[in-house]
Amino acid sequence: MPGERFDVVIVGARCAGSPLATLLARSGLRVAVVEQVTFPRTVLSSHLIEADSLNFFKRLGILDPVRKTGVRFMHGVDTRLNELRLVTRFPLRPGDLGGAAFLRRHLLDSILADAAAEAGAEMRMDTKVVGLLEEAGRVTGVRVVHDGRESELHAPLVVGADGRKSTVARLCGARRYNVTRNERSYYFTFFEGASPDSDDLFVFHRWDDRMVWAGAADSGLYLVGVSPEDHQREDFRRDPETNLMAHMRACEPTAAALADARRATKIFGIVRFEGYFREPTGPGWVLVGDAGHFKDPAAGRGIGDAFIQAERLAPTIVAGLDGTGPPLDLALAEWAAWRDRKFAGHYWMTNDLGCAGAIPTMAPQLVQALEGRGEVDRFFDLFSHRSCYYDILTIPRLAEATGRVLVKGRFDRAAVVREAGRLLVREGRRRWINTHPDFEPPEPPDARPRSQGTGDRVAAAARPFAAAVD
Repeated sequence: MPGERFDVVIVGARCAGSPLATLLARSGLRVAVVEQVTFPRTVLSSHLIEADSLNFFKRLGILDPVRKTGVRFMHGVDTRLNELRLVTRFPLRPGDLGGAAFLRRHLLDSILADAAAEAGAEMRMDTKVVGLLEEAGRVTGVRVVHDGRESELHAPLVVGADGRKSTVARLCGARRYNVTRNERSYYFTFFEGASPDSDDLFVFHRWDDRMVWAGAADSGLYLVGVSPEDHQREDFRRDPETNLMAHMRACEPTAAALADARRATKIFGIVRFEGYFREPTGPGWVLVGDAGHFKDPAAGRGIGDAFIQAERLAPTIVAGLDGTGPPLDLALAEWAAWRDRKFAGHYWMTNDLGCAGAIPTMAPQLVQALEGRGEVDRFFDLFSHRSCYYDILTIPRLAEATGRVLVKGRFDRAAVVREAGRLLVREGRRRWINTHPDFEPPEPPDARPRSQGTGDRVAAAARPFAAAVD
C-alpha cells in the first residue's frame, strides 16, 4: 500500500488541529488533516473565548466570518466571589475586540476548518485513524479508513489534535500525569429574548457552593451555565431544567437578563471528567490541545489554550522540518517543556474554581487587596493568560489575605487558620509535582476509546464526560 506523502499529518480538525494546519500550510508545508466526523457538528464546550483568543482570530484572518455569526464581544464583567462583587470593565489593550465572547462550536469549528482548507491543507473529513505507521521506532504516518477503504498517509510528523480521548495519544502510549478528578458537574443552555442591556456584560458568580456564568452569544442567543451544589447532583440528573432555572434566578444579573427570555436549545451537562497533562511528544509525534492537556472547564480556557499551543507549535515544526532551527525532536521537546510551564499555574487555578463546596475564604480577600492597590486588572488578566498565576497567588499574599480575614472577625479563627494551613500544604504539593510529575500507566494501545457523543442522555451520568437532553 504505497499511500500519500505529506510534511505533517494532523489528526483532529477542531480548535487545535485546524489553526495549526492553517499556519503550517501558509508556511509552505504540505499538510493533511484527518477528522472522523463532518462539520458542522455540535461538540461539548464552554464556548467561551477570552481577549487573547479573540485577537488570534485577527492573526488567523477569520474575523470576518466570525463576525457574520452575530457574535458579541463583551467589554464589561460582573464577578462575585463569596461576599466580594466587582462590576467593572475588562482590562483591554489597544486593538482588543473585547474581554470575552461566546461562540458556539459548530460555527467556530467550521470557520477554522474552512480557513485551513483555504490555506491549502488537505481536509480528510469523515476519516478515521485506525493505526500508526512506524519505522525503526519512529512514527512515520497513519493508517486511515474512509468510506470503508483503508489507506496510508505518510509524514515525518503526526500531530494528535484529537481531543481528550486521543487515538494518537493512545497508540503512542502517552502517559497522563498530575491527574485530577472533577468535584463539580456543569450544565448550560442557550436562551433567546434576553434583555439587550445584558449584551455587553460577562457574568461569573461563585458564592457558597454555587457557580453561575453567562453572557451574550452568537445569533442573538444568551448562554447560561450553572454548577449544582453537591447535594443537588441527583436533583439535576432527574430534572436539569427546573434546577438550572432555579440557579439562574438566584444570580441577580442573569435573573434580570432572562426575565422575559425562553430556552432555545438543549441543556448540556458535563458530569464526569478528569484534568491531566499527557506526555506531549515522542519520535515522530506530538500532542496539542485537549489531546495533551485538559483542565476543569470552570475558567473556560479550552479554546484559548488550544490556540496558544497551536500558534507556538507551528514555527517550531516549520523550523524543525526545514533545518533552520534545532532538530525536530529537540525542538518539540523544548515546546513540550514550555507547554507545561505555561499552563501549570492555570491548571491548579481552574481546579480551585471547580472545587466542591465554597472557594477558600481568603480568595476574595486576596482579590480585594489587589483592588485596593489598584491592581485588580492583574486578576482579570489571569483569564486571558496576560498575567501569571504564580505572580498573583504568592505565599506572602496568601498570608496577607488570611490576616485580613482574621482581623475582620467574621469567621471562626481556628477554622480559618486550619484552612490556610491546608492551602499552604496543597500549594507546596502542587509546585513539587509541577517539576516531579505523578504519572499514570499508559492506556493499552488496543483499548477501545469511550464515546463522547452529544446525544447521550443526562440520565446516563455514569458515562465519562457528557450528555445533552431535550
